[in-house]
Amino acid sequence: MATRLTGWIDVAALPPASRHSFDLSIAPLADGSSLAIPIEVIVGSRPRPRLVAIAGIHGDEPEGMLALLDFAERCDPATVLGTVVLVPVANPPAFAAHQRRSPLDGLDLNRTFPGRPDGTPSERLAHRLVHDLLAGADLVFTLHSWYATGMVVPHVEVPDGGDAVSRKSWEAAAAAGFTRIRGGGWQGGVLGLAAVARGIPVLEAEIGGQGMSTPENRAAYLDHLTRLLRHLRILDGDPPPNRNVETLGRGLVHAPVGGMLRLDVRLGDYVETDAVLASITNLHGERLTEVRAPHAGLVTAVRRFVSVNPGDLVLALYPRL
Repeated sequence: MATRLTGWIDVAALPPASRHSFDLSIAPLADGSSLAIPIEVIVGSRPRPRLVAIAGIHGDEPEGMLALLDFAERCDPATVLGTVVLVPVANPPAFAAHQRRSPLDGLDLNRTFPGRPDGTPSERLAHRLVHDLLAGADLVFTLHSWYATGMVVPHVEVPDGGDAVSRKSWEAAAAAGFTRIRGGGWQGGVLGLAAVARGIPVLEAEIGGQGMSTPENRAAYLDHLTRLLRHLRILDGDPPPNRNVETLGRGLVHAPVGGMLRLDVRLGDYVETDAVLASITNLHGERLTEVRAPHAGLVTAVRRFVSVNPGDLVLALYPRL
């Protein structure tokens, strides 16, 4: 039977073979309501290992949110050997507004970690996620989608150092069944950096985009999560072998001018240096410029919105390493 609580509890003290559902209170808001995030905890036959899976850091990325709720509904604690902590909607204000950033303070939560205990709502939320949720985790799995303006090839990002945390992250990403893995390159304030700073292996996955969810993408996330739990020995059985891993670097291509975007490549294409990626016209259809590949790479994400301003992200072009 689920138990609704208003504050944090000691996960390690929860009884074996139990399920718990509660809201973690963050801060009172101006309208008299309270900012809180939903937490689901599934405890198996023993407290360790512990996986923390977090979705909805951006409010317009529903694939991971629904996938975690689907997993929670289907998971029988009797089949679990460790502990699974799920945060299906880590940024409720952004989710309610169906946007990337929180409308409460305009901050991108995934540029705000590790947060501040006395900061804005997003900063306080980041602080609680790091100090209450990440604390005690053996691995952190964050489930993202691409911007609402575009779509992405499924892949996962991990820390790229030569240390044990990076190595364990890479091993977990491969075991989880991701065939494309990108190392590092995270901007400041990303949750993954906060996890690494605390010695916790971390995966940041990208599936889907355009602010929508499909059964196929939810099923893919469920499959990755199940494989990951088997790798961690939280679920019984071994994950299937993954022999076709492709290692990617990082590269983003932005619009040099504003206008109407016409893509000349498709998601998943591999292009050579100087290949034409897109053209930008004015509102009369007259060509203003071509966007060319600064390097060879995989077209990992593309902008679907036709309108584009100078500096807008047109696509992700990740080189093969």
